[in-house]
Amino acid sequence: MKIRMLCYGSLRRHLGVPAILVMLLAWPRPWRVWAEEPGTLGIVVRQIFSERQPNHRGPLAVLQVTDDSPAAKAGIHCGDFIFAVNGVPVPGRELSEIMEKEIDGPVGGTVRLTIARFDGSQSEITLVRVPYPPHVNTASDPFVYVVPGVWDNDPRYKFPLPWAPTLSYHGYVDLYFSPNFGRTDSPEYHSYVFFMSLAGTHMMSAEQVEKTMATWFRGLAVERGGNFGFTPDLSKVSGSYEEDPAAARTAGGGEARAMRGTENIWDTHGKVVTLNSEVLILNCAASNSTAFYFSASLEPRDGPMWKQLHAIGDTFRCAR
Repeated sequence: MKIRMLCYGSLRRHLGVPAILVMLLAWPRPWRVWAEEPGTLGIVVRQIFSERQPNHRGPLAVLQVTDDSPAAKAGIHCGDFIFAVNGVPVPGRELSEIMEKEIDGPVGGTVRLTIARFDGSQSEITLVRVPYPPHVNTASDPFVYVVPGVWDNDPRYKFPLPWAPTLSYHGYVDLYFSPNFGRTDSPEYHSYVFFMSLAGTHMMSAEQVEKTMATWFRGLAVERGGNFGFTPDLSKVSGSYEEDPAAARTAGGGEARAMRGTENIWDTHGKVVTLNSEVLILNCAASNSTAFYFSASLEPRDGPMWKQLHAIGDTFRCAR
C-alpha cells in the first residue's frame, strides 16, 4: 500500500524543512472486533519527525478532513497539528498507541484534541465519533460501487500507474484496503479490492488478465522492496486464472466476464504470499469503457472475508 501525504506541499512550505525530515508513520488499526459499531472523527493523520524527542515521535499532522464529519464541523483543517489527545501530550508517543487507545473507538465516544495552527493559535476541541460513511465513487464515473467506510483507500491513480508504468492503458484505478490489511496476525491481512476503468473495450481473456496482473505485481514488488528494504525475486511473481461462467452476469445492460484464480506476490515483509482472487469485467457500452472489479485475500473463498468482498462486488455495475 502506497502511503501518500495529501497536504505535504503546504506542510513543507510552512515547516521549511527538507522532505527527509518529515516522517510519515502509518498506523495499523488494531485487530479486534468492537462490541459496538466503530466510529470516526473524520480525519486522517500522520506523525511528524521531531528532533526534540528521543524516539523522534512528534505531533500529528492532519492530512485530510472528511466533508460533513465531526472534525469538519468543528473547524479542523488539513495542515492543523494535534499536540495532545484527551489532555495527554502526543510528542514522544507512538502513533499506533494513540490511535488504538484514544482516537479509534465506538460510535458515540468523545475525543478531546488540542489543536495548533500555523498562525500560532491553539484550541481545545471535543469531537464525538460517528459511523463511517460508505465510500461511493464519483457520480460522473461510468460505473458504480459502494465500499464500507471502515476500509482505507488511496487517492485515485491515473494511468500510467506509478508502480507499473508499462501498462499502456487509458483510465484510472481506485484502491481500497480492509481495516486490518497490514496486520499479519489478522484474517484480513492483505485483503483488498480495486476498481479499474479503461477507455474502450477490454474484455480480457484469462491469459490477458494473468499478464496484466503479473506486470502489476512485479512493479509493486520492486516498489515494496525499495520502501521496506528487501530485493524481490521477480520470477516468483506469478498468477493463474480461469473463466468462471457460473459467476458471469450482466450489469447495467452490458456484457460481463468473471474469472477466479491465484496470485503469488511479495508482501511488505519480504515474503511471498498467495492471494485468492476474483475478477469481474463489465463492458459499459453506453460510455465506451470497460470496468474491472478485482478482489483478493489470503483467506480461502469460503471464509468470512469473501462474504465482504462479494458484498462489495454486488454493488458493482455500469452506471445507467
